[in-house]
Amino acid sequence: MIKQFSIILSIYFLGELLQKAFELPVPGNILGMLILFFGLYTGVIKLEMIDRISDFLLDNLAFFFLPAGVSLITCFSVLEGKLTAVIGVSIISTVIILGVTGLTVEFVKKFLQRKSMKMAFSGEGEGTVGKKPSKAHTCERLQVQEKIQAREIKTEEVI
Repeated sequence: MIKQFSIILSIYFLGELLQKAFELPVPGNILGMLILFFGLYTGVIKLEMIDRISDFLLDNLAFFFLPAGVSLITCFSVLEGKLTAVIGVSIISTVIILGVTGLTVEFVKKFLQRKSMKMAFSGEGEGTVGKKPSKAHTCERLQVQEKIQAREIKTEEVI
């Protein structure tokens, strides 16, 4: 688990180093998350290399919000009289975050679905070589092809 933590920590420090070295307007921890994302996406970092520490950090995520909450309470005199503004900003930002998260999930689902369809139509995948497809699988392929053709027709109509 120490090895996994050192991987996460070194990626975080790399993000901080890049931010300081190039004086980027993006925080170093965000750069670290992007480095981790692209490392996982490309396969440079395997999920097994960080899975236990990731689970631990996610399980104890609420604990990491305690310092921010305590510092907010100590600065309550500064926020006094601005309660409606703080609540308004909190509600608006929550709605925006929910919307962006939902759109991101939909985008990733469509991306993965397209990727799996390409694999299915190209004959790639697990155990497809030399096997005759079942009737259900053939029917499913035809339905997918019809959906693709319908999308192409709609796209041509829009253009």
